[in-house]
Amino acid sequence: MVRPASVLVSLWRAGLPKRERYAAAWFGPKGFASVVYGLLAVQSGIAAAQTVFELVALTIAVSIVVHSMSDVPVARAFDVEPIAGLPDDADTPRAAGSPAASQRDEPDRE
Repeated sequence: MVRPASVLVSLWRAGLPKRERYAAAWFGPKGFASVVYGLLAVQSGIAAAQTVFELVALTIAVSIVVHSMSDVPVARAFDVEPIAGLPDDADTPRAAGSPAASQRDEPDRE
């Protein structure tokens, strides 16, 4: 919670729309520091070193899963024009007989 809050504070007067500030705070800078802190706890010799390291590892794993589940919905919230030169779903080769291929091959009926 500290990193997202610090990103929000640092972007407070950046002139970005609120939605972009929150997206930057959610996905923003994450560091390798958590792993280092966990390893420092293990090497410190404290009684709960293994527990601290396991909590750090669990936090990292949960963070990866949660961010992976939220990246597409957050990206879809932004109205962005398609970038020229990048392939889109219509340009992606599909296996014959797949639903996407058969839909693409049918003429528009509008």
